Amino acid sequence: MLKITDRFTRGLLAGIIAGVIAKAYDILAYYLNFSTFRWLDVAGIVIYGRRPLNAGEAVFATLSTWFFHALLGIIFVYLVQRLISSANLFLKGWYFSVISWFLIYAIIILFKIPEISAIPLKTSVSNFIGASIWGLILAAVLYWLEQPLDNT
Repeated sequence: MLKITDRFTRGLLAGIIAGVIAKAYDILAYYLNFSTFRWLDVAGIVIYGRRPLNAGEAVFATLSTWFFHALLGIIFVYLVQRLISSANLFLKGWYFSVISWFLIYAIIILFKIPEISAIPLKTSVSNFIGASIWGLILAAVLYWLEQPLDNT
């Protein structure tokens, strides 16, 4: 096992790894018509003022979502290991992800982002599932990174 003792690095890696897996779900849900937008579309609106128009813009928007996932992973590690505890890590990872999803939705509504301010139920449910996947994978990766090295 890989043991990384630096909290920041653990959160960053766990956030990105969880983000890659959640992104796969997000794109699949979009193309199966379970969702009306991808999170890379949200990132594109923030970065370009509109949804990405070509592959280069979509790739850059996707990378920016992974940086955001990394930031959330870092915040989670510091919250859990400094302020709370690592007990029930999967429950805390899931809850953190769902609260993050809700706050991101609140920001979208408060700022009245016209391209995505009216979110249909299927997209909300799909994004809730994606956030749940992210939070559970985040906790799993953190758990894995924190296991002691086997020196046998």
